[in-house]
Order: sequence, then structure tokens, then C-alpha cells
Amino acid sequence: MKKTGNPKVRELSEEIERVVRVKLLNPQWIDGMKKHNYKGAQDMAHKAASVYGWDATSDVVDDWIFDELTKKHLLDKEMRAFYEQNNPWALEELARRFLEAEQHGLWKTDPQVLKDLKEQYLEIEGWIEEKMEDIEGEFQGGSVDIMTKTGVKEWADRSDFNIDDHLMTK
Repeated sequence: MKKTGNPKVRELSEEIERVVRVKLLNPQWIDGMKKHNYKGAQDMAHKAASVYGWDATSDVVDDWIFDELTKKHLLDKEMRAFYEQNNPWALEELARRFLEAEQHGLWKTDPQVLKDLKEQYLEIEGWIEEKMEDIEGEFQGGSVDIMTKTGVKEWADRSDFNIDDHLMTK
């Protein structure tokens, strides 16, 4: 039960770091999520991938956060085995998001970490292809486009929409 009597205001970067430490890098939280198999893998990957969205829109995520999430969720053999068995699609999505973060300049990492991530991504794609080879029909994966602050500003500059026209002020 959350304590509601003493709310705290934090900087976004502090809150992101807190969530990453308390949940995404916390072995106890991870073990609890693993009990939910497919859904647990999906939820962990989704929460970790949201770091990309936070950074793309606010530019407040430190590189060490991407580094540690990559090492824990994508490069750790035990975690990869869990994802492979329970939900390789969630892991593929996470790997793709982190590769996009690096490609968009949101994350600067050690070249070896990036090399290892790219190798793991190819391995994950192989897992998925193997799982899908007996299935007939057409399949298309999901895609979510995430824009950076620059992309949002460029879009806004081309748009006639002005948020201030829609806000109610006192």
C-alpha cells in the first residue's frame, strides 16, 4: 500500500532512475515478474523499452541506464533464456528499441556493448523465425514510431495546431 500522506516531487531524471533501480534492475522485482511467464516478459520489456520514449521526449536518461538495462535484459544469459522460452517477441522489441536509441544519438555506449547487442538481436530474430517456420499465412510485426524532441518540434512547426488555444486558463 502506497503512503499518500507525504507526496514527493522529483525531477523526471530522478524518477526514471528510481524506477530503473527499484524495478528493472532489481532482482526481486524481476523474479516476481518471471512468475508471470509470457506476460511478465512482456511487462518487463515494455517498461524497459519505455526508457527510450522518455529519453526521446525529454533527453534526461543517462547512458548508464541504457547500458545496465542492456546488460541485464539482453546480454545476461539467464534473462535471455527466460525471454526465449516465454516471449522472444518482447525481447526482440526491447533490442530493437535500444538499437534505435543508439542510432538516434540518444544513447552513447561502449562499442563492445553495442556489438554484443547487435549480435544478440540477430540471434533473437533467429529464435523467432524458428518458432514461426511451421505457421502458414502472412504475418507482420508491430511497429511503433517514436519521435525525438527535434522531430516533434519540426512536426509542430509544420502544424497549425497551437496547444495554448485549447488550454483553459484562470
